[in-house]
Amino acid sequence: MSMIVIDNQTVHYEVFGRGRPVLFLHGWMGSWRYWYPTIEHVEKQYRAYSFDFWGFGESRHKSATESIHDYSRQVIRFLDALGVDRVLLVGHSMGGMVALKTALDYPTRIAKVVTVGAPITGASLSWFLKLTYYQPIANVFASAPWLRRFLFRHFLGETSDPAVHEILDDSLKSSASTLQRSIASMLHTDLRPELSLLSVPALIVHGGRDEIVHPNQADLFHHVPLAQVVVMPKSRHFPFLDEPEQFNMLLLTFLAHDSSPQHTPISPRLMHPSPLP
Repeated sequence: MSMIVIDNQTVHYEVFGRGRPVLFLHGWMGSWRYWYPTIEHVEKQYRAYSFDFWGFGESRHKSATESIHDYSRQVIRFLDALGVDRVLLVGHSMGGMVALKTALDYPTRIAKVVTVGAPITGASLSWFLKLTYYQPIANVFASAPWLRRFLFRHFLGETSDPAVHEILDDSLKSSASTLQRSIASMLHTDLRPELSLLSVPALIVHGGRDEIVHPNQADLFHHVPLAQVVVMPKSRHFPFLDEPEQFNMLLLTFLAHDSSPQHTPISPRLMHPSPLP
């Protein structure tokens, strides 16, 4: 376990492998830990980093910093602290929203961006996540560890990670205020007006059976020149755990190849999600 202080706040991070830097960002109620099975493959060719967002996992906070904007700033401050100029950025769910926002706001620092099950607009979140926007419900949810573990285990699906208990333990470490403020920030974020400004190659991945973020978010990228869109029909919210071999091939192909607008990565299966409501 490695710790670094950014803006007078402690950030827990892990680093593996050697080579070009890749940074993995986790989602709501999660931590860096669930990315580890993917990192095990990526570290053979790259230097893989992952950290816990402020208020999640082992990263503590002293002020209200749980917002998409602040987490995007945390990414840049993390890179600055470690002396990393440009990075390949991979984000899941809330972390995918942060990754895309960072690529839009700091294009000179991001070489490529990958989002997995990421909400582009807060309206795409499931009704359950929207309920935690209300502080009383967030308080009840935070005070019921068994419920948090049960739901997060359900969302993870049939992961083969033998240390799944560590992932579930980390899901209990966020306070009610962290859960509520981060959800509120996602609900009030809409990146659609900015997508046309995307100037770095992007891989957009969604699970066709995702019940947390509606997979129709993939439709928003069909006219974004630098974006390659893949929907994995068998996957739910965690494609890298549901179909790890296909996802790892997809990810490594994208990271390694020239991602010009004409280039299409090898993908396990393509599917067009249902139209946006």
